[in-house]
Amino acid sequence: MSFNFKEIKESIRIKDKEIKLKVLTFSGKDGDFYVVVSPALLVSGYGDTTEEAEQSFKENLETFCRDLLILDAEQRDLELKKLGFLKEKYHTKNFSKAYVDENGVLQGLEKSSIKTAMLEATV
Repeated sequence: MSFNFKEIKESIRIKDKEIKLKVLTFSGKDGDFYVVVSPALLVSGYGDTTEEAEQSFKENLETFCRDLLILDAEQRDLELKKLGFLKEKYHTKNFSKAYVDENGVLQGLEKSSIKTAMLEATV
């Protein structure tokens, strides 16, 4: 499976105390465990089953968003910039990023079990 990563636009929109996310996720099997990863956010989850991995990922994503919301605006901007997100010119609270893996390959998961999805969530 291949993606044209240049066409994928990931984004984070922050308004008041709500975060809307649109990020690419990868899931697959790593040894005995199933893993879900969002490379753009550095958030992951794992479990004995696909469902457990997805639930773990959702819990960790909620923690990421809660932690982001308690920061003041300047700190939040800095953290998002560290992840590679940039403020869009005409939006005060909209961050976007096109994720491009250096080699175009996600490492560490069994190739036959890799699945990709575009996650859109409001937290």
